[in-house]
Amino acid sequence: MSYENLATKYRPGNLTEVMGQETIKQTLQNAVKLGRIAHSYVFYGPRGCGKTTIARILAMTLNCHRPKDGAPCGKCASCVEIAESKSLDVLEIDAASNTGVDKVRSVIIEQVSFAPSRDKYKIYILDEVHMLSTGAFNALLKTVEEPPAHVVFIMATTEQNKVPLTILSRSQCFRFRPISEADIIARLKEITAAEKIKTEPEALKIIARSAGGAMRDAITLLDRAASFGHGEVKTGVLNELLGHPGDEVVNTMALALVKRDAAALHSAFDRLNAEGHDPLAALRDLRNNFAEAFLAAQGFSKDVEPVKGLPPGTPPALLARLSRKLSVIIEEVKFSDALPIAAEMALFTLIEVPQDLEGLLKKLEGLEARLSSGDSPEPPPAGDQKKNDALASPHFFPGPGQSAGQAPQADTRGGTAAAAAPVKQAVSSPVTAETARPQPTVPKALAPHFGPGTGKSAGPADAWKKMLGQVSSKMPGLYNVMLSVRIVFSEENKWRLLSSNKFETGMIERSRVELEGMLERYAGRKITLVPECAALPVRAAKEPDLDDSGPAAPGEEETMLEDSLEAEAAQEAAAAPKPEGHRQVSAGTEPELKHLNKVFHGRITKITKVK
Repeated sequence: MSYENLATKYRPGNLTEVMGQETIKQTLQNAVKLGRIAHSYVFYGPRGCGKTTIARILAMTLNCHRPKDGAPCGKCASCVEIAESKSLDVLEIDAASNTGVDKVRSVIIEQVSFAPSRDKYKIYILDEVHMLSTGAFNALLKTVEEPPAHVVFIMATTEQNKVPLTILSRSQCFRFRPISEADIIARLKEITAAEKIKTEPEALKIIARSAGGAMRDAITLLDRAASFGHGEVKTGVLNELLGHPGDEVVNTMALALVKRDAAALHSAFDRLNAEGHDPLAALRDLRNNFAEAFLAAQGFSKDVEPVKGLPPGTPPALLARLSRKLSVIIEEVKFSDALPIAAEMALFTLIEVPQDLEGLLKKLEGLEARLSSGDSPEPPPAGDQKKNDALASPHFFPGPGQSAGQAPQADTRGGTAAAAAPVKQAVSSPVTAETARPQPTVPKALAPHFGPGTGKSAGPADAWKKMLGQVSSKMPGLYNVMLSVRIVFSEENKWRLLSSNKFETGMIERSRVELEGMLERYAGRKITLVPECAALPVRAAKEPDLDDSGPAAPGEEETMLEDSLEAEAAQEAAAAPKPEGHRQVSAGTEPELKHLNKVFHGRITKITKVK
């Protein structure tokens, strides 16, 4: 007698021998016992999970002459013939070989009206039914919807999405799941015991993991390994057969990635290539080990140490990120014409990518918390200040008896050094043409400050900075608008916000009540904000003297805090040497500049035209 492969020899003969699919088995058993037999079934799921096997068992159950508790006897003529694919009343059709309308018409439609030759039902098993053409499905549609009482259709497919919905809606559909590794190992142990094959527990685990949930693949791989190992299935032999690099090499690669050790990673790849292992298999094992290590760190896996020798304190999130990125690398390099080089270079990119993202995340969370609480973040460098950052400086808001730009005197009675720190820093900085220019003054009567009874120790500058910090976290769009407005103090508790853009003015007006509430909370008093749309005034050509810190002229009704950075940029641009080939243009000589002034609602300080 010729040799029979293990997958065919140990094919289940009844539902109790089928591993997994408990819901489907219970449903079909109850349907047979209660006589609730549907006229059409659709079995779909991945390969090797029992679709065709259960279809044959269902056919044997329906046509068995001596069934027992909804299970076939396996000994009657009908059961034997169905098991050997010789029954005249059970037709197993390969849909991939009979895809056309003519085949469906001649094999099914024209024969379906004839009664079964001996058994109770005439059963059509259509394997890989998704391979039928659209015309064949349409021709079969009416027959599937209203077949004769003695006909049952059982259709199996791995691609349910290719089966028309009109067929699925007329059938009972059952979804088959991949078989678990535990069920596969249990079945392999039964087969090896019956065949007297010597195995190692770790070898069976490797076979079950490599099968990908397909029982047929696992049994076929066991048959192949037994032939290769002369009746013995050992881990080393199996790794050589499958091209797996082994746990030692994979573990070395994993530690090299975690420790970001490029030399160790290159050494592991040299060994991988010297022994002729498959780089793609090594990447898959590496990905699976990182995933198992993450699950073990979270307490979800029974495997105690999937990656041996991990440094203490390795964050579990790092293991999860490496596993996810390795999945992307596998999809990227599997079609490469130089697979070993592509795989090694891809892993080197993982070493270069910064892995400690949790530290960066904590810094961002701390910044967000400070902004939400109203505290201002650390100021950026002076060259990167926003437009009205100078407004937040304390010397823009003089207290009683001081003029704008005048440094507050140190407390001779032991005041804190923190209050004088900004002044000290300003005095120690070098004096240039930009820093020596005095700031515009604010009348003493209109200068906003906190009185003794306000109950608040923060000044208006701090109140404005805290309000901007809270606006930046809650309303980022409005925050950008607030940075570009000009503030005019016309009265004690009334601040005018000037903008040359009507849209920006409207945004401030819609949020005015909320902004006033923030200011009142931080300033300790009610401050009215008046958004206005007006052309921003141009600074006078004459600058005040450096030593002029006295009060404003008597006829002056309001003082505007102008943008100091724009003036400094203009002075630097005027002092900078002009490169050859460039010339400055003006609106009077260039019509393009007039057009740009209309498009951008603001001032264009300079345009350099290149020849």
